[in-house]
Amino acid sequence: MKALRHTATIALLVCAMSSTRCSGGDDTPPPPPPCVENLNTNCAPLHAPPIYSTIYREIILKQCTTGTVCHSAAGAMGGLVLDNADDTYDALLGVKGGTKRVLPRDPACSPLMLRLTSRDPNYVMPQGSRLLDSEICDFVLWIKEGAQKN
Repeated sequence: MKALRHTATIALLVCAMSSTRCSGGDDTPPPPPPCVENLNTNCAPLHAPPIYSTIYREIILKQCTTGTVCHSAAGAMGGLVLDNADDTYDALLGVKGGTKRVLPRDPACSPLMLRLTSRDPNYVMPQGSRLLDSEICDFVLWIKEGAQKN
């Protein structure tokens, strides 16, 4: 009896020390890191200065909302529609509640930057390909300077 309890205890310890396989497996990928490591904030922007109105007009509208793509009214991936500059700004900064995707003055820890800089084709935005480094830099510098709506 004592040997059986000892064996059961060891089995439970091994299960607890191993990954979550004992509780049903883990087929989901690990979550992304909370911040972008080594984000270059001394980069060369595409637009000078990189302000919200230019970023919205030249990058977001062209890359994210054309036709039935991800964040148009027809696509609305993740419930996020980016086809109006004011609503897009509010959504990015969580002005009306919801997820804050931009943390002013903190580009490395802004969830938007995790998506824009990802190398994972299943996670990167825009879906399937990355923006140009200079376009990403526009977002980095805009956020670094406070993510003002101008």
